Amino acid sequence: MRKNPGSFRKRMPDITPARRALLVVAIAWSLGWKGASLWRAAKNGSKPWFIALLLTNTLGVLDAVYLFVLDRRPSNPRLVEETILAATGEPEQGGHWDEPRGPVGP
Repeated sequence: MRKNPGSFRKRMPDITPARRALLVVAIAWSLGWKGASLWRAAKNGSKPWFIALLLTNTLGVLDAVYLFVLDRRPSNPRLVEETILAATGEPEQGGHWDEPRGPVGP
């Protein structure tokens, strides 16, 4: 138990509304970037980056660098398929873009 519950109030002066608003904006900004970067690192299976992004607080700077500079995922689905096929050595399965377009039904 605290001996004097009012001592915290005396040590911490009231924050002005402008500074409080700035603090809320900074927290929201940081959480947005951190959430996006952690999501992407987890989705990519990058454990070292996930841990680094989780433990650091740079107001979104490191998170933005990871998202826009370091995480270069191919945006072409065909390129993704070719990368997977090259890595696994399996034959192409024939995705929905190259299936035959014939009559449907009996």
